[in-house]
Amino acid sequence: MSGDVHVGGFVRHRGGPDESGLLLSSVNVPEIEHCLGVATVPEGVVVEHETVHTTGEVMYVAAGSGELRRDGDPIAFQQGDAIFIPPGRWHSLANTGVGELVSVFSFPSPSRPPSESRPAGGR
Repeated sequence: MSGDVHVGGFVRHRGGPDESGLLLSSVNVPEIEHCLGVATVPEGVVVEHETVHTTGEVMYVAAGSGELRRDGDPIAFQQGDAIFIPPGRWHSLANTGVGELVSVFSFPSPSRPPSESRPAGGR
């Protein structure tokens, strides 16, 4: 990842996320215990797959609004909301607002935890 500056144990990352959406992980911070990433969903897009992780996930809505779809039930959210997604729960995102949806996410692991994906609504 380019734009990383390491000074006295601190790391500043400047630039976009890697291919998995991560900004800070064990790739650029070997001693990290939690990872941080960003996901963007264009206006009007419903993510066509659901994901489940082996760990919990926290998400902060930095811009836009939408729905977290879990087990067929939507939870509406908007800019400024924080969301906890328990481990083992299938979920997906839908941008139901105006403009791009930007969510910042974190996992309690040094990189993205083991995850599975399936088509949305597939049980």
